[in-house]
Amino acid sequence: MSATAASRTRAMSLYRKLLRSAMKMPTPNRQKYVLNKTRDEFRLNKAISDPDEIEFLIRLADTNLDTVLVQAEHLTRLFHENGQNTDQ
Repeated sequence: MSATAASRTRAMSLYRKLLRSAMKMPTPNRQKYVLNKTRDEFRLNKAISDPDEIEFLIRLADTNLDTVLVQAEHLTRLFHENGQNTDQ
């Protein structure tokens, strides 16, 4: 597998993981934000061809995935502890 194909595979895997992670957010508004932000960022950067920039963007997406998962867990716990409605 070429470096370009490997990068594409990694990017698509991260894209799918980010979309799935959005559904772990405790409110529909937060879910929609993560979905839209993910789609917008991937569309914006789909024409990038510089291998170093691609690698940087993949690392950034991986960091964003970790951030979304941590926020989802934290916010879900916070909402449940405070008895707040998550349909906002």
